[in-house]
Amino acid sequence: MRSYSLRMVLLGIVTCSQPGLGLAQTPVDRMQQMQAEAVYSNSQYRPRPYHFGAQPPGTVFSNHTSHSNRLVPVYVIGDKANLGAVTGANSKYRDAERLKALYGRLPEHTLNPNAEYADQSDLYQVQADAVQRGARHLFIVWFDGMDWEPLRASVLARTGKDLEPGPASGPQWLGPLGLDGVPIQFASVVTSPTHGDPPAENQDLDHQVRRDLDTLLPGGYDPRFGGPNAWTPGPLLAMARGYLKGQSATAEEQAQIVAAGGVVHAYTDSAPSACEFASGHKMTNDAINVLDDDTPAKTLFQSLQEQGWGVGTVTSVPFSHASPAAMYAHNVSRDDYQDLSRDMLGLFSIMHQVGKHPQLPGLDVVLGCGWGATLALEDSRKQGRNGEVGPTYVTQEDLHTIDADRGGPYIVAQRIPGQPGSDLLQTAAARAAQEQKRLFGLFGTRYGHLPFRSANGDYRPTVGIKGTAELYSADDLIENPTLADMTRAALSVLSAQPHRPFALFTEAGDVDFGLHDNNLDNAIGAIASGEEAIKTIVQWVNQHSNWDESVLIITADHGHYLVIDDPKAVAGAAR
Repeated sequence: MRSYSLRMVLLGIVTCSQPGLGLAQTPVDRMQQMQAEAVYSNSQYRPRPYHFGAQPPGTVFSNHTSHSNRLVPVYVIGDKANLGAVTGANSKYRDAERLKALYGRLPEHTLNPNAEYADQSDLYQVQADAVQRGARHLFIVWFDGMDWEPLRASVLARTGKDLEPGPASGPQWLGPLGLDGVPIQFASVVTSPTHGDPPAENQDLDHQVRRDLDTLLPGGYDPRFGGPNAWTPGPLLAMARGYLKGQSATAEEQAQIVAAGGVVHAYTDSAPSACEFASGHKMTNDAINVLDDDTPAKTLFQSLQEQGWGVGTVTSVPFSHASPAAMYAHNVSRDDYQDLSRDMLGLFSIMHQVGKHPQLPGLDVVLGCGWGATLALEDSRKQGRNGEVGPTYVTQEDLHTIDADRGGPYIVAQRIPGQPGSDLLQTAAARAAQEQKRLFGLFGTRYGHLPFRSANGDYRPTVGIKGTAELYSADDLIENPTLADMTRAALSVLSAQPHRPFALFTEAGDVDFGLHDNNLDNAIGAIASGEEAIKTIVQWVNQHSNWDESVLIITADHGHYLVIDDPKAVAGAAR
């Protein structure tokens, strides 16, 4: 066998074409090479096309691998929706009393009489108002972790053109996806939670209660650091770059924030951020639709279901992860996966057992990953007393209970060795539509998500900050559907009864996976997979509906701390 230097592997000059088949020389795309070089030189002080974290340009590549407190962009398409009702003069951030009601207190340095941005919880009202005005199809495409900079990097690396700021970005980014000439509303939204991360010992999963939330780091948003919109840094950020790192800021960074006249505000995790979008209420990190007084919050999907709507979730990551679960389920912990799954699938969960919420009917469509993931005994105990050893996200007993072939309400489609995942899923969707059954799909790889299609779409991911790259077998690629395939299957089931309105949540969840690994190549590929899902939705609307009765909301739950230092270099990846 040939030998290759570590540097050659890191730079992507050689890659594994298939696990176990050895190394083979293959062409390298510029984005892959740029990413690998950044990881290889992580600790060196040098100019870079981009970096992750609060450090100044020209230093190390990464000092932060988690979320940030940046504003995130939101795009809205559809005549019945009105972003103007919650932005500009209508922004809660201009009103002290409304802010106090939102957070449960008036966060320091958060009141802004000139705020143009909205709060993410306001998007609940945008959806509800659109339904009230007559919208019959509600589509949400959720790019987990994608604030302005990853979106901008994606456009730069694949088109060679920089993303125009503000409303002009909508037609530029979304026009080629089938929305050319369609009006696109744009805004920036705050994502900060009421409080930061509760320690595990403060959470009682068996009784669904928490303790001492008021001792946690509070949320808020200071535009002097965060900026007035999603693409403009605040005037004080250069003095205290660690502000956006929130609870992850070092002691030195926290001192810089205070010296600049600010305070540390908690950044959100995916759970409360998605929940405020789904329910209209802010929450503490880690909770799924449970308010700070431990009472459950009703979601829009639940209300719509009570009105006769079909509701479904689709994701490229585990199906009961925080964002899809937030559309429907309840739990004090986003990590109580098996109970969140029970809520989503209409089974008896811990929330029902302790009398906090009546049993839910279950979503009409639940598609995502988690296939093959298992819980050891120690990990099962972290999911409460009823956690079971075995499959992580849905127990074997629960899977049998929901299976239509055993008398349950769901046609079940799982990854099967040797069978193309797209065909298997479409066959199951057609059966569910014909028999008027629900649809549950379980797919994925050992990495917990669908295979990454890296920036150039070749499914050969390069290294992230952990120094490793994901490797997919031919079976991984054949036996899994794409996010667009899942979206198409969900639409076929939800629209099987033509006169029944429906709401569909579709998540490109692996954008977040890529950015946590400081892997821009993977994140760009994940954004592209979300774009294919948008195309699928737009095609359905054009064929079966219109933008008078359909609403599409495209946004994210939070940002990361990507900084593009040299846009021209990133744009060079497109050549």
